[in-house]
Amino acid sequence: MDSHDWSCILCLPQPFHIPYERGKEYLQRDFMNHLPDQLSLNIKLDDSISLDKFILCESNEDWLNFIRASLKQDSVSNLFYLWGSEGVGKSYLMKAINKEYVSLGKKVFHLSLDDPRVTSHEILQNLDSMDVVLIERIDCLAKEEVWETQMFSLVNSALKGETKVYFSSSIVAKDLKIELRDLMSRLSYFTAIEIPEITQEEKEQAISQSSLRRGISLDKQTVLYILNHSSRSLSDLLRLLEDLDNYSLKRKRKITKSLISEMLKEQSGNLRK
Repeated sequence: MDSHDWSCILCLPQPFHIPYERGKEYLQRDFMNHLPDQLSLNIKLDDSISLDKFILCESNEDWLNFIRASLKQDSVSNLFYLWGSEGVGKSYLMKAINKEYVSLGKKVFHLSLDDPRVTSHEILQNLDSMDVVLIERIDCLAKEEVWETQMFSLVNSALKGETKVYFSSSIVAKDLKIELRDLMSRLSYFTAIEIPEITQEEKEQAISQSSLRRGISLDKQTVLYILNHSSRSLSDLLRLLEDLDNYSLKRKRKITKSLISEMLKEQSGNLRK
């Protein structure tokens, strides 16, 4: 099965990718009895995503080490709340955390609440059998009592059991528009991890360091060219570096402004097809 297939929302100890329809049948048969028919949620697990490949700089070293520590069995908490503005890499981090747990043989449930296909609160039922639950964009939680009650039940189960829960959001927990006071109270049990924006200078240093880890030395002008031709999103920047590395190896050419321009034009042409 090629790398463009989508992984099921449930990740098992052996990493694999299966189309949703087959994955849904598997979930219904062996793990969940309440996966709604109208939900066709998929989380794409890119093989290149890794905590080790996340841009490391002075402003994020401490919290990145804290996230790594959270993966351990004896971590200080089993509830984690990652928050930060758009484009700081939260989604990348959640997928990287997913992959780390799968590599440790854990059962992982992962979804994003901003997916328009998330239409039923039933998707949050029966998750206490999971080792890890990752829910992106908790700030998009439907403003309905059944959704909030189900989320409250999930958090309560995690507090009483051993399931680890990771939420991500673009805002701090206290600013969430949640009406269920008990759920807001439970959010205070989460260990909050703020993902700050990194400066332009830190991005330059990070690109150079990331490239050196791949055995590539980039001059300052090439680094600036990469920054000027990538989005503000840290996830997009990380993906661009990975694409550049692969493109350079495939073409057997050194990474230069000319090569970057060529790759971006090729990608743009593929998108229009």
